Order: sequence, then structure tokens, then C-alpha cells
Amino acid sequence: MYQWVTIMAGGPQDGDRIVRAFDKPRMNPPALRAVDGEVCCPVATHTGVQGGCCVVVHPDATPGQIERAVDAMLADPL
Repeated sequence: MYQWVTIMAGGPQDGDRIVRAFDKPRMNPPALRAVDGEVCCPVATHTGVQGGCCVVVHPDATPGQIERAVDAMLADPL
């Protein structure tokens, strides 16, 4: 089992961590749709053997929200 931990930056789910499990490794991080319908694209990733961690950015995210999400990913990636 391979998992991606996704940290949302900006929007209504700012700071939320979403875990998605996959049967086999995925080279690309998942993009997500926020609860308000906006597509959030990955901007930073950290990968390991058992999974990966990424930050996805909401279109309304501020630079500070993005920076906090990247800092959270680097501090505790999985």
C-alpha cells in the first residue's frame, strides 16, 4: 500500500491533511478539488518508500498559507 498525504494551502480547508491510499506507487502527486469546488494543484512534494507528501494550493491561497503548508510538510512529511 502506498499513500499520499496531502496538505491543503488556502481556501476553506487550509491546513487540512488528507490521506489517500493507492495499491501501488504513484509518480505524480494527486490534485484535489476543495469543498468549494476549486481545483487545487500540487506545488511541492516529498516522497519516500511507503508514500509521499505534497502541498496543494487553492487559487485563493496567500503566500503565507503556502509557506506554512510547505513548512508543515518538511517538518513532518509522513
